[in-house]
Amino acid sequence: MKKHPWLKGMSFALALMLPAGAMAASESALMQAPARNAAIIAQVPGFKAADLDLYLGQRRISEGVVIRKSFIRDGKIVIPPAGLYYSSRIASIGTMTNVEVMLLGKRYSEVDEAFEYLVLKDCTMKKGDSINLLPDGSRALQFVNGSSHPYGNKAGYSNLRIMKASGNYYGTNFQVAVDPTLVDVNSGKFEGLGLSTGRHPVTATSPEPLQRRAYFGASIYPSGKSYLIAGKTSADEIEVKEFATPSLTEIWLTSKPRVSGAYKAGDTVRVGTATVKVLSVSKDSAKISLMHNGMEIVKEFNKISDPHALDYLPGTPADRAKWQMASQDGTVRVQVAMLHPEGAVTDDGRIRLDMFSGVFSLKNPQQWPGDPRFTVRPDT
Repeated sequence: MKKHPWLKGMSFALALMLPAGAMAASESALMQAPARNAAIIAQVPGFKAADLDLYLGQRRISEGVVIRKSFIRDGKIVIPPAGLYYSSRIASIGTMTNVEVMLLGKRYSEVDEAFEYLVLKDCTMKKGDSINLLPDGSRALQFVNGSSHPYGNKAGYSNLRIMKASGNYYGTNFQVAVDPTLVDVNSGKFEGLGLSTGRHPVTATSPEPLQRRAYFGASIYPSGKSYLIAGKTSADEIEVKEFATPSLTEIWLTSKPRVSGAYKAGDTVRVGTATVKVLSVSKDSAKISLMHNGMEIVKEFNKISDPHALDYLPGTPADRAKWQMASQDGTVRVQVAMLHPEGAVTDDGRIRLDMFSGVFSLKNPQQWPGDPRFTVRPDT
């Protein structure tokens, strides 16, 4: 990969971070946010951005660089380990959408990804506490802040967030509140106030004081694939009964041009050094042959028109795998274009395919293949 002469690494929600080497005496900047008064340069020469027209809408990809926790020593600017952080942001909607990422000015297709669940159970956290979720400390759950009496009753609210390697929080703010003065909307019995449409004045003489039924909290905070279940909460302490969030463990990319099209039975197409042949197509199924390095793999895809086939796409690996096939060495991938806005099978009986060659993977974390001084972190 061609490198910018002054930056030898990459990231992208992937983050390339300088490891402890010549700067071993300096404290690592891992999980440390840039200074609030840091200089911001809107445009960096050589960095690029692009607009993508995906199956699930439009997204913009861009790249940037962050220098954090640098300092001056002996008249020189010192960047500590993990202080040089190159980041390339990608769309948040995952694979099978024809999403791409920009890495050092070059576009890569994101072919597939894998993740694990990080689970934390039965712990008590004080305000300001941080609990590592990964062995290398590159992700943590933090008790950021809390509040007491926020709505005029005695309840205390707790706010927790996920800190990532870049020193930035993920977008979700897990706010929970458990107190006898609150109606827990996660109790399974919450049905609102039980009042008719209209205006209902609340006074000192309101029956079964209405105002006592009008303070609401949540013991569970869900956010996509993440959730937090709280036992007790306050402005200064929280009992975490259970917390879970996904974390990417590996991502598959390629810089080779994607081969996409609609093919009828009998059609063959070259994908890098491989040959893909459509053996049969119907409204609800297709059989595909993938020949690479003298080895043939044949897979039949069924229930293409099932209305529930898209329920968990593109996010769930098991559901993606139903519409994917790979060469034995994994460098060639074929995907049925299930998320195409006009469907995977055309009206005249052709199957839509997205095909990739030159596929390689990056684990979270691993050394950057182009320069072992840097660590790459595919991350969500």
